[in-house]
Amino acid sequence: MLSFEQGRTNLSHLRQKVKNGQLYQSLGSQLLALAENMPYVQQASVVDTPPLSTEAEKFMQEYQKYWHALEKETHAEYVDSEISDENLLLVLQQLAHQSPRYRDDGAFTFLSNAIQGEWLTQRQLSWMAEFLISDHQLFAHIFEPHNDAVYRRSFSILVLSLLLHYHWTKQKFLTIEQLDMVVDQVALYAILERDGRGFIKDNGWAHAFNHMSSIITELSAMPELVRADKLFLLATLLTGYRALMEPLVMGETQRIIDVAMRLANQSDVYAEYILLNLKFWRRDLVSLQPPREEKMWHTIYNRARFFDSIVLYGEDNVPQKIWDYVLSSRDFLV
Repeated sequence: MLSFEQGRTNLSHLRQKVKNGQLYQSLGSQLLALAENMPYVQQASVVDTPPLSTEAEKFMQEYQKYWHALEKETHAEYVDSEISDENLLLVLQQLAHQSPRYRDDGAFTFLSNAIQGEWLTQRQLSWMAEFLISDHQLFAHIFEPHNDAVYRRSFSILVLSLLLHYHWTKQKFLTIEQLDMVVDQVALYAILERDGRGFIKDNGWAHAFNHMSSIITELSAMPELVRADKLFLLATLLTGYRALMEPLVMGETQRIIDVAMRLANQSDVYAEYILLNLKFWRRDLVSLQPPREEKMWHTIYNRARFFDSIVLYGEDNVPQKIWDYVLSSRDFLV
């Protein structure tokens, strides 16, 4: 069993090998071995989440009304156009809230409007990115069974994807060193996350695997990143999917297919890697004894859904070699 820091170091070494051209064909198996040797536990501990913050809610509502009025060119009650760091931190903390009122309708909507409306300074954007990729945000309780910290992790990834989109489409604010750290942290998150829940009762969407797909889409579009890093991120996304032992049934597989096929259509390097993974998945199933546990059946049906989703993506949108293999193999998986 590896410690968290050992896992981080080993993953960094694998990334460097990919960049040096020393690792390709066995990348998936090495990532899976790493993922399966991390220190997961069977019991959850108490998750600290932010208290209900009427102060944060009031602040966010005031700004939302102000921005809406400006957009409609109507009278707007004055608010200080410069958002303070203290208030920004207060909002970011609400991303960890179980209540969608404070998390989705509150913090996420506010941050999305603030980023897209260019209401934040470059320094604040950079600081936000560093806050969101911190271990405290991305890996809170990640080795434990289902817990409320999934919101902190998942929504940190989602807001970070908005920041990355702003960076490469509007104005660059991240340094090369910061982007390098983003790749490391996102890759580690992708192979560690085991919470596949979509909509959770009264608390709303967790959707970690959807948000994971969103951020890897943004990173894959960045001209600053070399192709080896984009391949590495794709590999970690597919590894996380492969390692998951619970069902993804709320659109996550389709989002992952979208990321994978977009890359596959850009370069044969990505297409070959995806095809290699599909072949490994089939080989895994050939060597397996008939599953006796529910979680193993979930891995089988997740893979079947992956093949089916490629077919639904359409022959015109899938590289021919992948399409032919999927059609020849999909019936074997169910």
